[in-house]
Amino acid sequence: MGQSQKLKSQDNDFRTAQFWALVGFAGNFVLAVLKGWAGIVSNSSAMIADAVHSASDIFASLFVYISLKIAQKPPDEEHPYGHGRAEVISTLVVMGMLAAAGVEIIRTAIATIQHGHLNAPGNAAVYAAIVSVLINELMFQFTYRAGVRTNSPSTIANAMDNRSDAFSSIAALIGILGAKLKYPVLDPVAGIVVALFIFKMSYDIAMDAVAQIMDESVGESKIQEVATLALTVNGVKNVHGVRVRRSGAAYLVDLDIVVDPKITVEMAHDIGESVRQMIRLHMDKVTQVRVHIDPSDQH
Repeated sequence: MGQSQKLKSQDNDFRTAQFWALVGFAGNFVLAVLKGWAGIVSNSSAMIADAVHSASDIFASLFVYISLKIAQKPPDEEHPYGHGRAEVISTLVVMGMLAAAGVEIIRTAIATIQHGHLNAPGNAAVYAAIVSVLINELMFQFTYRAGVRTNSPSTIANAMDNRSDAFSSIAALIGILGAKLKYPVLDPVAGIVVALFIFKMSYDIAMDAVAQIMDESVGESKIQEVATLALTVNGVKNVHGVRVRRSGAAYLVDLDIVVDPKITVEMAHDIGESVRQMIRLHMDKVTQVRVHIDPSDQH
């Protein structure tokens, strides 16, 4: 893949991720309205809690879309490594919104149990929960695949948010059906279960974001791929000190190569440039490569 083709592929990745962020925004808006209405007319604490979850997802999808627009910007003087970490910020925002929604859901459910406002919900809540499960699972499947394909952490976080909403709607449905079977306490209890799903998803999203902030290594397979590609370049005697880290959807690579100490500085520079181009052209999602040249293998 040539450089121009790779840049075009990166642009397509951003457009794909942005499209699914907008789909998430629209889908969650419709679901929040539907579930809010159903929760109110059916007097269902679990469905109202699920509506709150979807409402928070609206803003989460919006933040994801904005972060993708920022991450797409090229490096500049103030951000020499690019703007990819904007996606990490977005995933933390998604996590914060989910956690806040979970706290509010638990507060509402506990208050309902304490004050004894327990009634069997109406059928509208049942139908809304079923629709929510189906739509959220569809959004998860398509958005997650797009996130994996584009290597976008914020898109994957948004997809996992959809999956958590599907699970929470299942919990809400179980609680609503239990309440209709003369166990009304199960409705607010289901709301608490919804919140627990949300907390778990928030934790997973936060851990992924923290791993990127701490520049956690992406794994041995990527490191080995870098070393293998570098060794294919004529003049490279050995490779060591390979480091690969993520910046949003992109990978940043650093490595040391060993060359013949008797060659000229210009020749060594050309070898290093060839290594850089080899890695950038043959490794997907790599945007920057820093090559340090050693004249001997004494390390």
